[in-house]
Amino acid sequence: MSLDPTTPEPEPEASDPELDHATSERLRALLRGGRAEPEPESPPDLLRGVQRKLRQRSRGKFYGDEWSTREDEPRYAYLLTSLAMLLALAVLYGLLAYTSGEPIPVDVVPQPVNVVAPPPR
Repeated sequence: MSLDPTTPEPEPEASDPELDHATSERLRALLRGGRAEPEPESPPDLLRGVQRKLRQRSRGKFYGDEWSTREDEPRYAYLLTSLAMLLALAVLYGLLAYTSGEPIPVDVVPQPVNVVAPPPR
């Protein structure tokens, strides 16, 4: 690009399309990376800290059992509770099924009814 109008401008060189494609992809990736927002940091786990401080200040009165503050769920407790409930239901069913049956026959004999009051004596 000279300022002299008599000098001819150089012809652009024929470039390789694969090279242009790779260059443009790198340029796009660079631009995308520049405008991308940084990922926000995960917030601190406040629940654990609050539970720990309450346990320390209350000297174990709150959250002292440790199972309520665990990250993993106590699967064995769920399993034992469900088995105990099934056992209790089976025992109740056995007891109540034994009591259900045919009713005991009862002789129903009508008793005389005094509709009129007896005369005073």
